[in-house]
Amino acid sequence: MGATGERGAAISASASESSVEVREERVSVPGGAVDRVCEPRNVGELESIVRAAGIDREGLLVMGGRTRLHWANRAQALGLGISMSGISGVDEFEPEEGVLHALAGTPVQEIREVAAKEGWELPLDSPGQLSTLGGTIASAIGGPRAHLFGPVKDAVLGLEVVGGDGVATKCGGRVVKNVTGYDMAKLYCGSYGSLAIVTGAWLRLRPASAKRITLRATSSNDKERFEAIRALSKLTSVRALVWSSTRTVGKSEITVELGGSAEGVEHDRAKFNQYIPFEEIAEDTVDHLRDERSRTGSPVALRARVLGTRCHEMMEVVLDAGLRVSADPGTGTIHASGSLPGPSILALIRERAEQAGGFAQFETLPDEWRDTLDVFGSLGGTASIVSTLKRRFDPAGILNPGRFVTLGPSDGDAQAALQGDLT
Repeated sequence: MGATGERGAAISASASESSVEVREERVSVPGGAVDRVCEPRNVGELESIVRAAGIDREGLLVMGGRTRLHWANRAQALGLGISMSGISGVDEFEPEEGVLHALAGTPVQEIREVAAKEGWELPLDSPGQLSTLGGTIASAIGGPRAHLFGPVKDAVLGLEVVGGDGVATKCGGRVVKNVTGYDMAKLYCGSYGSLAIVTGAWLRLRPASAKRITLRATSSNDKERFEAIRALSKLTSVRALVWSSTRTVGKSEITVELGGSAEGVEHDRAKFNQYIPFEEIAEDTVDHLRDERSRTGSPVALRARVLGTRCHEMMEVVLDAGLRVSADPGTGTIHASGSLPGPSILALIRERAEQAGGFAQFETLPDEWRDTLDVFGSLGGTASIVSTLKRRFDPAGILNPGRFVTLGPSDGDAQAALQGDLT
């Protein structure tokens, strides 16, 4: 549909043969747009569409809940959107083992609710009601509870994916001891759908806390106070600790979520209250703080992560730039948003983050700044290896082309390093 000449011919034929719906729908992203979207209903249909796209050399925009489509570099040569909404559901759950399997288009909130009915908690803290499992894994996005949960990859026991060649593969499995391909599952986490399309995952769960409470206090923003609170974040029952601040207000707001045994929670509440008086507030406050980070409505939004000992220093750099800060001191993660006069300040923030042992990524940018700034930066010095991975896993360059990494010239050192990792 809508193809000109031979472009899209293989996709159109594949969609017709498999009865995959291809509808007229315009979806715009940085650097481009698609006018057609297909919604495969199973992995077999997805394989057919990807194989056909490879024949046509048609770039695919892979979509989950569409909550982070803006978080990307300029797209290159997009031809078709793929909605994963039709490949959805929790299809296996083993409460006695604390593991479940869900398909990529399943909203994370739905998985949380399924797990909670059996006394388990899903250790994924992606923001919003629309975030899907596939999108969460592809972006490796977390929230304040990453303090307890760890990175997204820690929750993933195994993955099913469809590669750039249109072939479905599996890596890992339903138990930790099934290590076959386990590191491959970690490789796909945070690859933004540029290496393969996640279709399903085995996830490990956590026992739900017997008691949870949320506390809040206000504080000055001086380093001594910040470091004292950061030290308290190491208490056993701390699930999340959020430090919110702006230069104009002059005071910071500290939100703490505690969970565990009743005795442990009360012990750690007392420890916090010995330092600053905290009041108990609504239990779901951390959810709201997490979700606000993804819907700032500001022209600029960024996420930086640095060594914990450099977190206050980095936070001061961002505040001095005039941005609002929502930081997770326990993990050294800083979210910031607001307005800036030009891209040079963001370049400086990234430089300072790298000097502090970390990185800075730009989630929201004015479109004209994308010619100057790479959204993801140097990827911790691994950009050449990531480019080589892209070449190996998606040689036709059809999976989210340009949005995460561009296929550059082959790098001999990166090729050698990759060969050593995969053999």
